[in-house]
Amino acid sequence: MNYVTGSLILKRIGNFVLKRNHAAVLSGLGAAQAERNMSDKGKESKEELKKRLSPIQYHVTQEKGTERAFTGKYNKTKDAGIYSCIVCSHDLFSSSTKFESGCGWPAFSDVIDQGRVKLSKDASHVGANLLLLIANPGMVRTEVTCSNCGAHLGHVFNDGPKPSRKRFCINSASLDFRQCDPSGTNLVNLQ
Repeated sequence: MNYVTGSLILKRIGNFVLKRNHAAVLSGLGAAQAERNMSDKGKESKEELKKRLSPIQYHVTQEKGTERAFTGKYNKTKDAGIYSCIVCSHDLFSSSTKFESGCGWPAFSDVIDQGRVKLSKDASHVGANLLLLIANPGMVRTEVTCSNCGAHLGHVFNDGPKPSRKRFCINSASLDFRQCDPSGTNLVNLQ
């Protein structure tokens, strides 16, 4: 590695760390503020969610966990219907965009409407290993959360089918399923 390359790498590391710290400042310096914001919006408290959700549902949606591959309730579901957020019942995905990706989690090529989910960069699985991140920039994933309540749903990748080329890899534990007739007549009343 020469001086120019080394300087460029250090500059990128610095920018990454600065952006990350700046985001923490703008977001209110942590989880306590985020929790207050959620309660300000009339959302359920942590205690209420722990009572209502199963342990895996709580872990996935509130602690950004991941269920084990091939264990989810909706991984192999082929029925026509709507998949909604388990926390707030916000409709997210249609069975018409579900496809078999072989990844072990329900996969969708698109959301019902772009405003239904929020996408954000996620380098959490890299941890503090910035050199690993520099050597493998593809390790930064894109997290998918519910735009209504902020529940963690999964991640989206750019290796899905045409035309979107998207693969929304979503934890079954973050979803609820409402079956409808195959003609789709029950799909018009989105929540």
